[in-house]
Amino acid sequence: MLQNVWRYIIGTVRFFLFDFGPGQLLRVLRTNEATLEVRLPGVHHPLVIRPTRPDVLVLWQTFGLRQCAVPLKAPPRLIVDAGANIGCTAVFLANAYPGARIVAVEPDAQNAALARRNCATYPQVELVEGAVWPRPVMLEIENPTGESWAFRMRERPRDAGEGGMRGLTIDELSKGAAIDLLKVDIEGGETQLFSEDTQWLGRVGAMLVELHGRECTRAVATAAQHAGFAALPPQGEYVVYARA
Repeated sequence: MLQNVWRYIIGTVRFFLFDFGPGQLLRVLRTNEATLEVRLPGVHHPLVIRPTRPDVLVLWQTFGLRQCAVPLKAPPRLIVDAGANIGCTAVFLANAYPGARIVAVEPDAQNAALARRNCATYPQVELVEGAVWPRPVMLEIENPTGESWAFRMRERPRDAGEGGMRGLTIDELSKGAAIDLLKVDIEGGETQLFSEDTQWLGRVGAMLVELHGRECTRAVATAAQHAGFAALPPQGEYVVYARA
């Protein structure tokens, strides 16, 4: 726990004083533009963000706290990013593991458009506009007016007419291949994903999962334990699991 606190403090200070810096932060606060480009050390290409609190905090969590920097036993070949937001995690992992194929999934059209721009210079990243779900059913965003990083999915009523999007399963996204690293941040959808058929967990090497409530925490922990994962120290908002 203490190690995580120090990592939080040091990562925050480094990010806002040096990596992102006061200059770029002032640009975010003062701009009238809908989007702007920012640069970060270790990232080969500029990132496009909206001048909003959620987008800046996503940058801070990803590149300042480095919450997705998981110690892996070998260089990953396939990474699945479920809940890609504006593509920061995909970009971080593409720079960390240039030899890995990354499938990044995001349900919100505006987030996905930014993610597509941010990942355009990384040919190993495949951006899928959709939502991860345990079954291939029709879904819709439950809170379309919510914050850009907090969209929740729900199953769409059969009599709702046209619209919505089909849920994408882990097996579909990975095409049955082994997943070396799986990141899941789907705003409560983790409960359904880890409560139903989880045979796909047998093909996952390591996981980062953001938990949303007690039921979600219980579902993820139970599925991970049954699949033979060991819990590692948390990183930022993510619980971390790896093969025992």
